[in-house]
Amino acid sequence: MDRTRAAGGVLAAGSSAFVIAVIVASQTPGPRAWGLHLPGFLLGPERWLVTALLVAGAALLVLDFVAPRARDHPSRRSSKRPRSLRLPRWTGWLLLVPWCFLLFRLAIRTQLLGDAQVWMDHIRADHPEEYTEPLAAAVWALFSRILEALRFPVDPATMAPLPVFCGLVAGVLLWGIAGEITSGSRALALALLATMGVAQLYFGYIESYPTVSVVILAYLWLGLRHARGADHPAWLTIALAVAIASHLACLYLVPSFLFLTSREPRPWGVRAGMACAPLAGAAALLLLLGSSPSRWVESFRVAVSSVRAGHDASVFAKPYGLISLDHASDVGNAILLVLPVPLLLLVAALASGPSRRPEPDSAFLAISAIPGVALAAALLLPVAPAQDWDLFSILLLPLGVLGVQTGVSRIPIRGRRAWGLASLGAGTLLAFVLVNANERSSLRRYETLLGPGAKVTAFARAYGNELLCTEDFERNDNEAAAVHARRALEAEPTNPRYWIKTGVALDRLGRTAEAIPVLEEAVRRGPERPDSYFYLGNALYEVRRYPEAVACYRNAVHRSVPRPDYLYNLGVALYFSGQPDSARALWTDVVRRWPSFTEASRTLNVAFGTAP
Repeated sequence: MDRTRAAGGVLAAGSSAFVIAVIVASQTPGPRAWGLHLPGFLLGPERWLVTALLVAGAALLVLDFVAPRARDHPSRRSSKRPRSLRLPRWTGWLLLVPWCFLLFRLAIRTQLLGDAQVWMDHIRADHPEEYTEPLAAAVWALFSRILEALRFPVDPATMAPLPVFCGLVAGVLLWGIAGEITSGSRALALALLATMGVAQLYFGYIESYPTVSVVILAYLWLGLRHARGADHPAWLTIALAVAIASHLACLYLVPSFLFLTSREPRPWGVRAGMACAPLAGAAALLLLLGSSPSRWVESFRVAVSSVRAGHDASVFAKPYGLISLDHASDVGNAILLVLPVPLLLLVAALASGPSRRPEPDSAFLAISAIPGVALAAALLLPVAPAQDWDLFSILLLPLGVLGVQTGVSRIPIRGRRAWGLASLGAGTLLAFVLVNANERSSLRRYETLLGPGAKVTAFARAYGNELLCTEDFERNDNEAAAVHARRALEAEPTNPRYWIKTGVALDRLGRTAEAIPVLEEAVRRGPERPDSYFYLGNALYEVRRYPEAVACYRNAVHRSVPRPDYLYNLGVALYFSGQPDSARALWTDVVRRWPSFTEASRTLNVAFGTAP
């Protein structure tokens, strides 16, 4: 069997095994096969469409392997060389129109992927999480301020254009990378790259990773160009510095930069300076952003220990170790979710036999990919593995590019084989995107990831149910919110945040008498949290215990940054406790400082007949 035949056999067998595994896992989707079970959460035509694409892709690859070919029969050989699908260079820009439409049309409908809900809350509070991703956090903060300046509300709908814009930039970069990794069909290479699961980041995903992934793609594109002798190394240096400042995990790209630096035809002293330049540039950017070295150290400490201050360390205990089949299954699921087709191509290329000495571009991609895969395999994080798919995606991104580059450069891909791979890639990405573009499907999948049989930490179970509770509040489903809040509290009773969620859910259900002791326990467990006092004040106000509500609101105001809702509610409690002048002064101040908070001006009109 020749090398091309062996590669075709691997593509046929691998795609068939993958599609069968997807179909089986989707029949009764559970928490363990989270890289395969996505079609099981789709309904009606969407499920049939995804299944048809996957089955068609595998069928074409099988047919490509078993069908007789002209080259296998000398009498049928033709002197004409098969033509690859080629498009004029300018047509690549036209693809951005349907790509942009899809990014908006199929944007996520819930904030359950990754830490999207937490990021949304931090952005609204004007302090995005910045320990490991300072530059990415700064980009989100800037975008939210632009929205506020334009008098747009800061919510998932208005924030979605930023990841969509990242997707457009990523599309341009992928077009550039496709041109670097193949001398054949650039359109095919682009299709294989664009249908990686990483693309889910651009469908309205509110997190640091859309911006981080774009910077990584820029680094890989510039690295490929530099490997063939194009561009000044300064551009690559800047890209790596920006990547590290965007997310500290991008330090895994440093070995590939050192590889390219070592090939520079310059004195060793100059090369040594070039090798240090990205780290110096990243440090300078981080310092300019207000991120101190102590924060960097803390970020790495958290990553290594996976234990956060304020929590019982036992809630982070994994039910399995780093060297275990369960952890290997998590890593395998992440790869199957993020880049199934590039992995298939990489295995097929390796099966075709050893290659000659690798070219600089292949070596660069391999040295970019190996540390990322190693880091992904070494991470044993306290959250559910499917929850951290976005972190895995940026670590595995170079592996995806390497898989496509190796496949298109070492395996003839045209005709049925090309269409089969494209169909398989479209089916895998569409399954992921459609699940998250449908609120019901997204909720079902997320509850499954935390359900019976899920091997997750107590922290992951609590945190996941908290996200579900927040989503329930957004949908005004207070019954479901109470259930999920209680599950979070049972999983991690030491965390005051879950006592607050449970108390608020009970209060919204009209069970205020039950809510008050729960919120009092929240205050006892988190005496420095302003929100515990605020929500306890709300409950006390509802049962007309106005003086106690005033005391709670004062504590909330004292412990928080200035907030219009805290001051407004304090004014309401003061008014009903017999202090109307104090209430009027507070509401007037709220109107002056936060003109968009219209409730204060309406209340002034009702209570006093005038408004400032």
